[in-house]
Amino acid sequence: MEKRKVNHTAVFYPCTMGVFILLIIILSFTAGAIRRELVLTLTGTVILAIWTYCLVMTLLLALLHRRRAKNISIRLEPEKIVCMEKTNTVYRYNNDAAGKNIFQFPGVLVRCRILLSTKDGRRVTYDFKPENKNGLRQSFQVKKRGAYFSAYDEFAVFDIFGFFRFAYRIPFDNGAANNARLLVSPNAASEPVSFKARGGEANRQDILSLERTDYLIDHRPYVPGDDPRRINWKLYGHGGELIVRQGEREPPPSSGLTILIDTQYDSLYSANNVQDAVDLLCENALAIINNAGKEINIQIGYTGQIEKSGGAASSGSLTQAELGFFLAYPAALPTETPAVLPPVTEDRGIIILALPRNDTGNFALDKFMADNANRPIELLFIYAAGVQ
Repeated sequence: MEKRKVNHTAVFYPCTMGVFILLIIILSFTAGAIRRELVLTLTGTVILAIWTYCLVMTLLLALLHRRRAKNISIRLEPEKIVCMEKTNTVYRYNNDAAGKNIFQFPGVLVRCRILLSTKDGRRVTYDFKPENKNGLRQSFQVKKRGAYFSAYDEFAVFDIFGFFRFAYRIPFDNGAANNARLLVSPNAASEPVSFKARGGEANRQDILSLERTDYLIDHRPYVPGDDPRRINWKLYGHGGELIVRQGEREPPPSSGLTILIDTQYDSLYSANNVQDAVDLLCENALAIINNAGKEINIQIGYTGQIEKSGGAASSGSLTQAELGFFLAYPAALPTETPAVLPPVTEDRGIIILALPRNDTGNFALDKFMADNANRPIELLFIYAAGVQ
């Protein structure tokens, strides 16, 4: 996804250190004038010179790079990773002047900044030096699962002392409102929880599936009692003899399973530690999916979702990505945001992964259990050790 060349906003502001140094300069001149001490006056003069240099050079360098800032684009590649992996920033200059050097003054730097955040408050900031070549790639690591959104990147000019910063905000086009710029999926839990929930045709006897074959070594003459469906009619048409396939078996049963992840919490958790607790739910959900087997058709649902998205998640990578995305939304106390767990059709087994809690009340989990009182549901409370 590329940047749009519209609505570039220029923002200049003195940093906290710049304001603090200005106060020191004023105090130095004031004290030097009152007490008639040359040392204080000279100190104030030196600091003022440095402060003024940083101010003037920052503004001048920002002006010199104005055209460049309005013609750059930055994308992330890949846009889907697993937590603790790295993604690359790909820097491009959309202009014939791409080969020009990034000019800097002594003590005044030019950097690009990636600003990413999830809807539950996680943030990733990465600064890199733009070079004088297109397609520049620099990598950074993301440690926390989530769907990271971005409203804009920055092309910034600032001094090494942290006095001033001038930034051109380069808007990022997310497309649809729910399109994440970087999707960071969880890792699977090291010890998957055991489960028995099944749905659909799971009550049928499991029989291994073998490949069909036309090689005669895998055939034998038909004997009374053999399943007629195993007769190789093609060979019968050629030789007139009934031959059955030995390698063909009845296909394994199809079982439907829906994993619901309930992110609501109560006083047992705080807003500071509930993020890690929800991550633990995601990791266990992925472990269940990885150990369920291909014969089980799995869907994912979560608190606040009206209908299950993504359909049947038969691909581990697809399901893993989904676990990174939808649970990036804030977990919420039931009194703050009314929420429900999505309905599940009668032909599917149900596993609910939830955070343990001290209280009962108007929780989405309570309502779902009441609405499905006559259905078998496997409810697993997962608690992170060390939570206060």
